[in-house]
Amino acid sequence: MTSIRHFIESWRDRFKEAGIDDARLNAELLLAHALGVGRNDVALRLDESLSDVTLKAANALCERRLKHEPVDYIIGRREFFGREFHVEPGVLIPRPETELIIELVRKLQPDLAGRAADVGSGSGALAVTLAVEFPALQVLATDLHPTPLKVTRGNAERHGVASRVFCARMDGLSAGASGFDLVVSNPPYVTPEEYPDLQAEVRDHEPKEALVGGPDGLAVALRVLTQVAERLKPGGYLLMEHGMQQGNALREAALTAGFAEVRTERDYAGRDRILVARA
Repeated sequence: MTSIRHFIESWRDRFKEAGIDDARLNAELLLAHALGVGRNDVALRLDESLSDVTLKAANALCERRLKHEPVDYIIGRREFFGREFHVEPGVLIPRPETELIIELVRKLQPDLAGRAADVGSGSGALAVTLAVEFPALQVLATDLHPTPLKVTRGNAERHGVASRVFCARMDGLSAGASGFDLVVSNPPYVTPEEYPDLQAEVRDHEPKEALVGGPDGLAVALRVLTQVAERLKPGGYLLMEHGMQQGNALREAALTAGFAEVRTERDYAGRDRILVARA
């Protein structure tokens, strides 16, 4: 019989050999998923033996991870702003730095109500979180592809805000009405030159269309910025995530588009990350 301890240590070593970061954490998460328990429960049961059925299931999950499939796709979930979101292939996995957008909205518009939009919704992490954090807010979630909109709807239902999150398939806000109090977006901003050097988990598994933003990485962001400038209420905000070298170009574009106030916020590592533009 294989003990939980032996399973974790064995797969930790195999993950390390494959160049996978957080090797032990990955082994624990995947085993916990196979067991149907939390990761902390696994740590309390290290000397227990695994049944043949569980061992087979857990090994299958780890074999997928060994091929650099993201652990979030394998277990089907990712935490964002303290809440669990369903993720699957076809949607970008939410990153911790994107949580900064929610933190900034809470500071800039603590009593936010009215209408907001999340352009390029992906898993719906931003749209759904905004709806949960601001109970008087209606949120439009847009995406070009059906899978992100399906996942966004499911996450809105999971968190009890489906009546206030509206999903629409469109390019940015190209068919959207005007009069938004807030627009948020995490558009694709990787350049074609940067793309081959991304981690295998990202490059080989996450949707390329959610990562590469045109020849210079800015094409999608600039298109969204122009659309938003025409659709925000006076005093409304656009918060857009971007690459760490793109702040200057986006600030200049925002001023050209007619925004009254423009600045860049840095992420937790001190890198330029969020364009904040006020209409």
